Parts: sequence; structure tokens; C-alpha cells
Amino acid sequence: MKTERMTILVTPEQKAAITARAESLGLSAGEMLRRAVETYSGDAKPGSEDLLNALADELFAAAKSARAALSSANKEVRTTLKQLQKRRLSHGRV
Repeated sequence: MKTERMTILVTPEQKAAITARAESLGLSAGEMLRRAVETYSGDAKPGSEDLLNALADELFAAAKSARAALSSANKEVRTTLKQLQKRRLSHGRV
């Protein structure tokens, strides 16, 4: 149970980045930061954060693309089902 409050200061750019990343993950900014703190080890090599950020960005883009493809396929399936239902009804079958 979350019972403690913590206030941190960040730049406007950092706040925008945190908010955007959290939104892309479907999380609140607080939940995203809690998860980041839980997984932070502190022993990352220089430059590895940039690599991880680039990989994360690619993953988010792929997930966004996959969601769009699924949404499109879902629309096509609904359209097909409506057409089949109309055909059944027009042929007297229910």
C-alpha cells in the first residue's frame, strides 16, 4: 500500500519526457517512476542508457504499429460479420 509522498523537482523537458514515456506505456507518471526505481541498478555503462532508450523507442513504435494493425483488422472483421449477417437475413436464414 502506498502511504508516503515524495516531491521531486525536474526540468520542464524532463517532466515532458516522463509524462510522454508513461503515457506511451499506459501508466501514470508515478507508477512508471516507481517501476524505474525498482529496476535501477546503478551500474550501467556509459552510453548504455542511450542504447536502452533507443531500443525502448523502437519497441514503443513497434507496439503502436501493432495496435494500429490490430485495430484495422478488427474493423475489417466487424465489417465482414455485418455483411455475412445481412446475407443470411436476405436469404431467410437467421
